Amino acid sequence: MKERIYVVTGPKGVHLVNSPSRQSAIAFIANNQFKAEVATQMDLVELLEKGYKVEHARVINQELDFTGENNVE
Repeated sequence: MKERIYVVTGPKGVHLVNSPSRQSAIAFIANNQFKAEVATQMDLVELLEKGYKVEHARVINQELDFTGENNVE
């Protein structure tokens, strides 16, 4: 697959990323800046009580859509 260099701009600055797609470049940077783990029962109780809502992620063509353009509710 052909790779290109993408400029990825985020909360921690600008990054140049060699990647086969825009989504992969964003995912590469996001992986270093965010953490995700399975919620425990107590995590759910505490966060739902504070008003947090469960968000539903969607995967399109095996690539994450970070643009918000393909969100379907």
